[in-house]
Amino acid sequence: MWLKMKILIILHKAKKQGGLSLQFLKMTKEFRKKDHDVKIFSYDSLEYINSPIIRAISIYRELKKTIVGFNPDIIFTSDPFITSIYPIIISKKKHSIILRIGADCHSFYAARFNEKLFGKANVSGLFYKMNKIILKFISKIILKKIDLVIFNSKFLKKKPYKGVENSTVIYNGVEFKGIKNIRIHDPIKLVYVGRIEPRKTLELIVNSVNLLKKKNISFHLSIIGNISDNPRYLKKLSKMISYYELKDRIKFLGEIENINLPKILQGHDILLFSTDNRNFPITEGLPNVILEGMANGLAIVATPVAGVPEIISPKNGFLAKPNPESFAEKIIRLIKEPHLLLKIKKANVEEVKNNYTIAGTSNGYLRVFQYIIEKEIYCRGDKNTNNKTMY
Repeated sequence: MWLKMKILIILHKAKKQGGLSLQFLKMTKEFRKKDHDVKIFSYDSLEYINSPIIRAISIYRELKKTIVGFNPDIIFTSDPFITSIYPIIISKKKHSIILRIGADCHSFYAARFNEKLFGKANVSGLFYKMNKIILKFISKIILKKIDLVIFNSKFLKKKPYKGVENSTVIYNGVEFKGIKNIRIHDPIKLVYVGRIEPRKTLELIVNSVNLLKKKNISFHLSIIGNISDNPRYLKKLSKMISYYELKDRIKFLGEIENINLPKILQGHDILLFSTDNRNFPITEGLPNVILEGMANGLAIVATPVAGVPEIISPKNGFLAKPNPESFAEKIIRLIKEPHLLLKIKKANVEEVKNNYTIAGTSNGYLRVFQYIIEKEIYCRGDKNTNNKTMY
């Protein structure tokens, strides 16, 4: 039996729908399907205020007004710094706060500070290391104020956030509608989906497919992502593509709306994930794009960063070292063994259906929310649950 809950979700950015915000927005739909009262507060609703100080004050005031007026059972935050500090101050332990972490945020923000100040992440530099130590110290204080931390991979729980008490792991989920006809295309169709920026290491993909060309292997590569995010990096990639004479084999499709993405993905065979955390600290605990690829019948070739090895094995794709030779070798094996490729494509659809649907993920969160609320009621001795509706 479920408790009917009031859930306040706090996001940094809801308008720019990256993997994090999409996961929260899709879970919101699932929560509402089960008749929970869900409200979203997003900081970017106040982005029109130019002054950072005035914007920070405005966010605090608006969020306080929302928390007091809505009086949620659960405050569900998406970041250990930006979206958690205000709720902790405002709530004063009157509401249960649950934090979902899907990235090594200390490393990410330390690298972002470096980029803003020096134009590059420079993850081996002293300034980066000092920032990371400071952010880790701050996050330890913040996490002690959180009722429960939910990681989206075992990697995050065991490595960057090792020792965090009151924590668990719930994997990401994706929308699943099934596929009627899974086939292999001729020539083979490769696809990359994500931001076009240095931390995604797309040059690894370009160098890898150039090795395919040298071996006279037919292929087509689609690169899906906003081409205006980083013009300098796009120019670098375009020069590489021209130099290798790959213009007729590689196409930039630009940003594609999420509603249209499944159909586009189903027109491909292998999804490539090339993030190399030697250049920029890994920001994905468990990349949604890999699950999206699997759900739409694609085999996966990916670098073994963060939680990726937790979901990729020889039955659904290959992990490759972050060098062109290893990456190309895995792609070539799938191309030269069509029976294996087709088997993997079909297996991935079943894997997502059974283990990684957004409905299943959302149910996991709801069970955790209910546990926290019931624990709170028990601790108060308020066992008649006067302020909660059972259904």
